[in-house]
Amino acid sequence: MSTRTMLNKTLIAVALVLTLGSCTGKKTGFVDLFKLVEGFELQKEYTGEARREMEREKSMIDSIIYTEKLRSPATYETAQQDLYNALYRKTEERNKEIEKMIWKRLNPYIAEYGKEKGYAYIYGANGTGNVLYADEGEDITEELIEYVNKRYHDKK
Repeated sequence: MSTRTMLNKTLIAVALVLTLGSCTGKKTGFVDLFKLVEGFELQKEYTGEARREMEREKSMIDSIIYTEKLRSPATYETAQQDLYNALYRKTEERNKEIEKMIWKRLNPYIAEYGKEKGYAYIYGANGTGNVLYADEGEDITEELIEYVNKRYHDKK
């Protein structure tokens, strides 16, 4: 399941909760999910590490392709395509694993934050239409980013 599909399913559920819970008068806030993930320092560490690993692997592939081109100029393109396709698949799998690890860490932090700050609901928004409008005064994205990064560093 792609990141976008998972986010869309999550946002549909959030929209339903928003609709059902909007009449309660309880404290609510919303978070830009993309900003939250991008601002989470663990995500930056994981993606930086993954990028460096992918660059090392690409460098090795480039060397193999160069050798293959010298050895067999007529067939190196097939090897090149196969190797780059394998690297692409591995990168996609790694990105999915990173996303799972990020959300596994973020979800408890978000729940802690919500309890500490007295929120009944924290909605996710990302501009795809699931939360059609939210007063900017209810945007707690930056505050939540600071909170999750502090919690992450406290547990390091």
